[in-house]
Amino acid sequence: MAPLVFVALAFACAASRLGYVTPWAVSALALAAAGGTRPVSSNALSWLSLAVLGYALLVASHALFIGTAYTPAGLYLPLLLALGFIVARRFDDRGLRTAAITAIGLGALLGTWGLVQIGPTGMARAQAIFETPATYAAVLNLLLVPVLALGIAARRRAAMLAVGGLLAAGLFAADSRGGLIALAAGMGAATIFSIRANRFRWRNLGLALAMLATGWAVATALRAWPSPELPVPTGEARAESSLSRLELYSLSWNAWRERPLAGTGYLTFRHTLEQGRAQVPSYGEANETWFVHNDYMQTLQELGPLGLVALLALAWLPALVAYRRIPALRADQQPAAIAAASALTAMACHALVDFPFYIPVCLLLYGALLGLLDRQLDARRVALVPGWKSQPWYRAARTGAVLVAALILLRPVVAEAAAEWGLRKSVAGDGHGAAFWLGAARRIEPADWRYHWYAGQFWDAQAMGSSRREAANLAADAFTAGFDANPLEVRNLLGMISVHRRHRALLDSPADRGTLQAWLARAEVLAPFNREVRGERALLEIAK
Repeated sequence: MAPLVFVALAFACAASRLGYVTPWAVSALALAAAGGTRPVSSNALSWLSLAVLGYALLVASHALFIGTAYTPAGLYLPLLLALGFIVARRFDDRGLRTAAITAIGLGALLGTWGLVQIGPTGMARAQAIFETPATYAAVLNLLLVPVLALGIAARRRAAMLAVGGLLAAGLFAADSRGGLIALAAGMGAATIFSIRANRFRWRNLGLALAMLATGWAVATALRAWPSPELPVPTGEARAESSLSRLELYSLSWNAWRERPLAGTGYLTFRHTLEQGRAQVPSYGEANETWFVHNDYMQTLQELGPLGLVALLALAWLPALVAYRRIPALRADQQPAAIAAASALTAMACHALVDFPFYIPVCLLLYGALLGLLDRQLDARRVALVPGWKSQPWYRAARTGAVLVAALILLRPVVAEAAAEWGLRKSVAGDGHGAAFWLGAARRIEPADWRYHWYAGQFWDAQAMGSSRREAANLAADAFTAGFDANPLEVRNLLGMISVHRRHRALLDSPADRGTLQAWLARAEVLAPFNREVRGERALLEIAK
């Protein structure tokens, strides 16, 4: 079981850096396999399970049916959250210990990696394999805070202190303000929950603080390594970063006001930034981000008020339920419940200034901690129909739901594999193979704009090299389909403009000048500071 948990976490970490579907799918498959042989702990639902189910279904349905732009992340990110919850709730005590040791072991590797980055390699801020130090800090907090909480709740072991010190050193090496805010929130929550359980001891808190101080000292010493790659951010740079986030908040708020009920669609803030760069001068004309750096604000913009309510329930209901239930737990249940609830509270606070609820490995760990908490609390559950899982209708419905879900989840993986193989064939000069596999990707996943864009680029290159009418028309059709799939993405629209401008003589129905002007005006609305958009404007003016 431990190897499967490690594979699930490792691929979730990779998926947090790479924008590919396959690592998400491998992580989900390994996680499902790890929990698939475990007996079901309960036939009923808890409030926490309803929060997970509600958020996951809302995000997935929004991505499939409501949002203005489809993304497979809208399927796989909530899947990792739900699987983490289900698998952790199914594990017995031995399985939970094994999974926890595996996760903390991976955290120790990440912590060591971060220390090497700020030491011998000379990086100013550690981030391990992740794209940003904030993501790195969010992952470490989900492992460090439980260790600290267990220490505060009267479990002191030398190995735990050593691992906690290493994780703390990695967190301080990241130098993430959001990570430090989350750490403080987690420590505060652990203290409050320990007091509620009558387990708080000042000596234990002092030991936890000493662990953190040791981690800080190690990170500070390594940061003094000669010849750093980049200087540590100054106070002025941090202030500018804070002001830029206020600009992002304002932009996201204005975007929500334009679609106050349904929202703009899951993970569409990148398009919002492209359209509204004038409102975010600190990001200039080229800096890019997918995130508002406030998950609650971003969820309101992308999923509407209902999505915000679902996220608030997912983020804050665990702390409220734990605060009420922890005093009534058995003494052997309290430490694990305190550890899980403290880490969940830390991530809920981190989401106020960063984006942990959009990071695959954070969602997986959050779901697992939530499942652990639900199992320890043994909260009052409500069976909607007594013995419902033994009913024939339930078995038939479950089989049908699993088959439908498998088909929906398999499509992005197969389409990505087909597109990747087609791109490889194109590089190798196999035009027939590239055309087949790129076309297959478009047919399998027509809602994903990327595959139309890949095919459009391929056929555009074929038209340029051979002046074939068929290639030019196929390029125009692919770019048009891509823009229809995602009317917020400017790249397919630019492809349409370029093909109709350069291959007019080859197209069956070339766009007239008025249509090209209208398309270009639309592109300027979508990305007013985009260099390619400006280039098309200049070329169109020259062609008068």
